[in-house]
Amino acid sequence: MKTNTILILLLFLLMIYIDKKRGIKLFLSLVFNFLILMMIFYLIALGLNPIICSLLGCFIVSYIILFYVNEKNIKTRASLKSIVIVLIILLFLIFFMTYISRIAGFGYESYEEINMFSYDVKIDYTDIAVSMILISLIGATVDSSIAISSALYEVYENNKDLSKSELFKSGMNIGKDILCTTTNTLMFAFLGDFMTLLIWFYKCDYSFLDIVNEKTFAAELIRILFSAIGCILVIPITAYITTNALIKNKKN
Repeated sequence: MKTNTILILLLFLLMIYIDKKRGIKLFLSLVFNFLILMMIFYLIALGLNPIICSLLGCFIVSYIILFYVNEKNIKTRASLKSIVIVLIILLFLIFFMTYISRIAGFGYESYEEINMFSYDVKIDYTDIAVSMILISLIGATVDSSIAISSALYEVYENNKDLSKSELFKSGMNIGKDILCTTTNTLMFAFLGDFMTLLIWFYKCDYSFLDIVNEKTFAAELIRILFSAIGCILVIPITAYITTNALIKNKKN
């Protein structure tokens, strides 16, 4: 507990050092988002539909990140619209892939840890798996979306003579630049989070095929892949919506 407190305090001080006003807002948004997610998990535990709860949680978290920290403007409104569209598009694909891949539930390496608990939770674990993927992808998707809309806004502010097609092309070029770093960040996050279990697999003489077909590994990999897909999809959608918003604002 002491270590956690020190790290939280250090994070808070660094945020204030970089930007006092936004640093405080950003730290508070982290607290708010943590509490919201805890509330979502509690509602799911009470028996509410996990997918609906997760979608609601994703929307509220996105709203706080975009509007509380960055305030309401063309950039944040375009980002929020883009994120909602991406979530709707991916929801059906996530549910389908979760169902056919059968990643719901726990892998057998977790049985010893959960053996003391009751299995009679009366919750569809396929819905839980879908919810986990939705919550996992929202952070990276919001990050990519606001990065594109903000950069595109700056491009437009410095050259308002750009046509709609030229502005959209600029947005796509910005998206291409951030795509590499975003996907690599997701990959390293996956490997870092899964490193202990990978070492355990190797120490227990698992083959490579055994590892990639293990439920726990597959579930984590699918979550990361959907996060990457969300980041890719949000690029053209954000570029298009932001371009339209900027051009429309110019005409008004």
